[in-house]
Amino acid sequence: MELETLMEEGASPDPGRRGADGPTAADDGDTRAPLNNGDKRRAAHQHDQRQRKDDDAAAMKTNTESTRSSINLYLAAFTVNMGALAAGCAMTWSSPTLVKLQKGDPSTGMEKITLEEASWVGSLVTLGAAIGPVLAGVLLDRIGRKNTILISMIMLAVSWILIGFVPGIPALYCARVLAGLTVGVIFTAVPMYIAEISELHLRSSLGTLMQFFLVAGFLVEYAVGPYTTYLTLVIVSLAMPILCFGMFVWMPDSPHSLLARSGGEEKALKSLRWLRGNPEETVLLKELEDIKKSVNEAKDQKSGVSDLFNNRGNINALMISCAMVAWQQLCGIIVLLIYSQMIFIQTGVELSSSMSTIIVGSVMLGASALTPCLAKFTTMKTLLYISGIGMAITDGTLGLFFYLKNTGSDVSSIGWMPLSSLVVFIITYCLGFGPLPWAIMGEIFPPNLKSVASSMTTSFCWILGFVLSKTFINVCDVIGIHFAFWIFAVCCIFALLFTAFVLPDTEGKSLQEIQDMLQGRTKSRNTEMTKA
Repeated sequence: MELETLMEEGASPDPGRRGADGPTAADDGDTRAPLNNGDKRRAAHQHDQRQRKDDDAAAMKTNTESTRSSINLYLAAFTVNMGALAAGCAMTWSSPTLVKLQKGDPSTGMEKITLEEASWVGSLVTLGAAIGPVLAGVLLDRIGRKNTILISMIMLAVSWILIGFVPGIPALYCARVLAGLTVGVIFTAVPMYIAEISELHLRSSLGTLMQFFLVAGFLVEYAVGPYTTYLTLVIVSLAMPILCFGMFVWMPDSPHSLLARSGGEEKALKSLRWLRGNPEETVLLKELEDIKKSVNEAKDQKSGVSDLFNNRGNINALMISCAMVAWQQLCGIIVLLIYSQMIFIQTGVELSSSMSTIIVGSVMLGASALTPCLAKFTTMKTLLYISGIGMAITDGTLGLFFYLKNTGSDVSSIGWMPLSSLVVFIITYCLGFGPLPWAIMGEIFPPNLKSVASSMTTSFCWILGFVLSKTFINVCDVIGIHFAFWIFAVCCIFALLFTAFVLPDTEGKSLQEIQDMLQGRTKSRNTEMTKA
């Protein structure tokens, strides 16, 4: 920065060099001999070397300042995503616990539960998650992003206290709904907070953290649950929202949230200054003005649910968005997360169900970490094709294994098949239909409708998840688990066809071009919608 200032003022960055206005060899009282061509070349070469050194030093200083200025931002992103980790624990707690509850494990402090009660315990978290986005919509603008997330952690802590210390099925049901509410709030509030605090060039990378932390929460339950008592797992799970609350309470609210409330400009400036690592005041004020402009535009353009249905483009966008999250759920992922250990027990293979579940959780964690990197090398639709084909094959293969086992065939020679199938399923899910439906949702809605559209889509996603998780055990009991997985495989094929023939190709297109496609205002729309 000092070098740039000196150059702007016309001074030399090297105090030993003469400035442009200083005396030269030709007019310095004739005390020097004129420079010949060789001397001039040497002088020019030395000047270039000094200039490169100065430029390198300036670059190193800039890089150091950039790294230092991002530390606070990464810290805020890390602590808020601890809420996603806590939500992940809530979602998959049932996987190792339902096995104990169905056996009547004395450590649970409850009597043996029935198959019907087990289906409610597993599925009520998704019902609560369907209501969560509605609650988040009420809280986010009234009390801010930070306070909404903190309240969600208090709610989750209360749910764990009910599960661990208030015995009985009614208390367990209430606790699972409360935990689901938290999950729905987290899925709405955390991405919004991350998007609002991030610098533009870091927004995508910080946005991928939530999926990683969520899967880390899955793995905590898978790894700890089978080897500890019921109460120990509850205490471990309870520690997650407490840890998130204790860390995140020291973080600032997002500048957008603070500016949306009266008298919040000074607090917004303080928040932005901390998040950016105390940058130059002119840079800080410019960004604050940009945020203020964005907040004011959002207020002026704020739209309700009715605006989603006022034109063809919005209706098409809503249908596509809901269809993509529907295919995401109908591939069977929610069933795997909630009932994974029960599914592995039914395989009857030598590898323990708990170890198989841990392997699946570890693969999911690794795939979630690698997916953002792999996505840079290909298109979104290509990833969805790979994902749909991979999930269809693995669901079908798993159904075949259970069919052979249920018909009395010897499956000892193919005992590797269930775990291998689910590992490939998880990898292909994380590659495409896991994260990309949410990315598509962010692209196809205009800015003034993104909030209401995302809430509706998220609620629809969780309602469908509730239906699937609640009926899965009953369906398996009536027609067999093999038919359930074959149904999931057929749904994956339909998802693949939808991607190929209905999903618009938004790659590299502006928001206006996407809106034109959805509203049929371009001649090439039919081609793009069917052949992309």
